[in-house]
Order: sequence, then structure tokens, then C-alpha cells
Amino acid sequence: MYRDLANSRDVSLSAVRRALPNISLPSNPPDETMASLGYPRIHEAPRPTGDVVTQGESAPDASGVWHQTWEVRDFTAEEAAAALEQAKADATVRINAGLSAEMHAILADYPDAETKTWDKQESEARAYQADATASTPLIDAIATARSMDKTELVSRIIAKADAWIAASGAATGKRQKLEDQIAAATTIDEANAINW
Repeated sequence: MYRDLANSRDVSLSAVRRALPNISLPSNPPDETMASLGYPRIHEAPRPTGDVVTQGESAPDASGVWHQTWEVRDFTAEEAAAALEQAKADATVRINAGLSAEMHAILADYPDAETKTWDKQESEARAYQADATASTPLIDAIATARSMDKTELVSRIIAKADAWIAASGAATGKRQKLEDQIAAATTIDEANAINW
């Protein structure tokens, strides 16, 4: 960036070229050349940290070298509240994505059509386990198609259902715990630190 001394503004090299169409400038013109044309180079300053950081007007130092400046201020009460709410919303998105990814890893090996039968499989398996004369049309069809003993299939269905409930319950509990932490967060840093 360069300081346009005639117009008291910061401009790019492209803007200088447009302002001086009859002068050929290299891609990185010497500072002395630019200063002699009324466009001294603005030397970059590291961006400071703070709630609200905006680039200020460039300014010369005591030796006449121009430097980038920054303006830093704290959030207003309204901005702080909005930033905290946004950080909490972002944390909620992160934990929900974490839960979804964890559950998807388990479900990835099963087609959707099969998972839609799980509740029915479990209810029939538990009914059969309690009473061997219970009607189990879905389990009967699965056992026949697999050429598997019905009692063995029932045992497997119940084991898988119990494993799913345990995994799902643990993940749901974790998400709810993190959700409580998000609700309790009083600073942006606290909310940003909450991850799956």
C-alpha cells in the first residue's frame, strides 16, 4: 500500500498506476521512486489482538516513514452479548456434528432400509424371549432367509440392540453435557473451547 499525499488516502499500486498512466512502474517499485511521485510506501504493522480491530489511517513516524496503524477497542455490551451468542451457536453446531459423525460411524455399515426395521426386530426379539409363542413375522423371515436358528437370531438382535442403545445413550449424554457447558459459558473463549 502507498500513501496518496495529494488526496490524503491509502491506495494500492494499481490505483497509483491508474493515477499516473504515463509512468511505467515495476511490480515492486523502489521506495524512493514512489516517495518522489507523492506516493510513499506504507510499511505493514502486525495486526494486534482485541475484541474489535480495524485498520486505521496510515501515519508517518518522526523520520517521515509511513506505517500502517490499527485501532483496537473492546466490544460494546451489545456486541459482547451478540459475539457470545454466536460463539455458543458455533459450539452447538460443532457438538451436533460430532454426535452425527459418531453415530454415522456405527450406522455406516447398514443400509437405511435395514435400520428402519431395528425397532421392530428388537420388539419381536424381546417378545419372543419372554414368550416363545409370540408372533414374530419379521424375525421369522430374516431367520428363514439367513438359514439361521431363530433363537440364535433373537440373541444376536438383542445383543446388537443393547450395544446400539449403550453407544447411542453415551453419545447423547455427552452431547447433552456439552450443551449444558455451552449454556453455562460466560465468555467467548469458554464457548470456543467446547468441542466434541
